[in-house]
Amino acid sequence: MYIDLKRIEFVITNACSGKCKHCSVGGNASTGGSVNADAAITAINRLTGRFEIESVMTFGGEPLLYSETVCKIHAAARDCGIPRRQVITNGYFSHDKLTIEKVAEALCVAGVNDILLSVDVFHQEYIPLEPVMQFADALLKYCIPSLRIQPVWLVDESHNNPYNSETKRLVQLFSDKGIRANEGNNIFPAGNALKYLAEWFSPQEQLDLSIPCGSMPYTSRLDDIDCFCINPNGDVIPCSMPIGNIYRQDSLDVVEGYDPYSIPAAKAILEGGVTGLINYAKTLGVAADISDCRSACGVCQKTMAAILDKTKAV
Repeated sequence: MYIDLKRIEFVITNACSGKCKHCSVGGNASTGGSVNADAAITAINRLTGRFEIESVMTFGGEPLLYSETVCKIHAAARDCGIPRRQVITNGYFSHDKLTIEKVAEALCVAGVNDILLSVDVFHQEYIPLEPVMQFADALLKYCIPSLRIQPVWLVDESHNNPYNSETKRLVQLFSDKGIRANEGNNIFPAGNALKYLAEWFSPQEQLDLSIPCGSMPYTSRLDDIDCFCINPNGDVIPCSMPIGNIYRQDSLDVVEGYDPYSIPAAKAILEGGVTGLINYAKTLGVAADISDCRSACGVCQKTMAAILDKTKAV
């Protein structure tokens, strides 16, 4: 068995209340729809019966545009005994103070015990700070067990640039309320980030496409999966490749039927890295446009998407 699941992540929606220039999805995001709450709950119940799940996370897009779905998912996770129940949000889903209060209370009642609040120069370019502050205050009022700021950094936190300087100023505003900052993430070179911030990323000629599968940050080998993501359309994604769909299949069937070495594209990645995947794509007559990619992951994702488009069309 190639999956020993410890964590389930749900992309609640690709719709977002911001248009951030650092977003790795950016203009490629679909804005409609959300994860089906009933299907998500069924998946949680089925998977916790088979695995010792340690955490469930909901994010987006902006997940709290569908706050009822978020609450239902985390209540199910709580009832199944999953200890860590986490939401990543930009905190901006309403201007109405009463609505903000009600959502904060509902999250706490549903058992959410860790909220990461995305605050930084890129989010605040489009997202007003006042309702985000109101949301943070309401979460503190209803005694959320853990509330942290989750900034994004350009290059990395130690890099001296005007974007990071402003982010540090914003983070301090929440620190003054007693809300500490998490270490955050470095911006991933894809989507809007490549469109607006390309000058800050390494040139393509420096890419190492021979690196092994699972060696990049936030990834794992396709034959040693402990976490996967479920998209709004129901697709189960361990990395850049869907392996099933919870709307059409039992989630346990998806897990137990998964064999990456029986999937030519996955096998190519495992045995030859991204270069192996590109070579496999060539045998199919597929040549993805990777001219704007600035990471091995970006090349892998574009190549995999092109392969999937080709195989669907056949």
